[in-house]
Amino acid sequence: MGEIQVVAFMVGNEEFCLDISKVREIKEMMPITRVPNAPDFVEGVINLRGQITTVVNLKKLLGYYDPDEDLSKKKIIIAEVKDEVVGIIVDAVSDVITLTEDQIEQPPKTLASRVDIRYIKGIAKINDGERLLIMIDLDKLLGDEF
Repeated sequence: MGEIQVVAFMVGNEEFCLDISKVREIKEMMPITRVPNAPDFVEGVINLRGQITTVVNLKKLLGYYDPDEDLSKKKIIIAEVKDEVVGIIVDAVSDVITLTEDQIEQPPKTLASRVDIRYIKGIAKINDGERLLIMIDLDKLLGDEF
């Protein structure tokens, strides 16, 4: 049975995860330079060890955004999206989890008619379903943007 390791993180009150193979590192919030005319969910760019890297606010992209929110306590997940390095702002990073295939289910078909679920790889059930993680496919979520 196959196993997958994921990085679990919070966006609002929801818990999401990314395949660990996509994650390069996790950084504390750092100064972000705004870019004129960028889409609303693009916070700007950072200098990551000499490489200019786009930073995306996942909360804005997923529709959870509160305009009065203080970004200073957030985390930035540095990840790979279609051969590009991207920073993703999340509320908190919780842990690294090993999942088995039988813990992952496809999103319910009833969601598909109302929600864009193309970027959801699956929903992971942990502790007999007490904890649910929405598995994000970054390539599909950000693929059209990069």
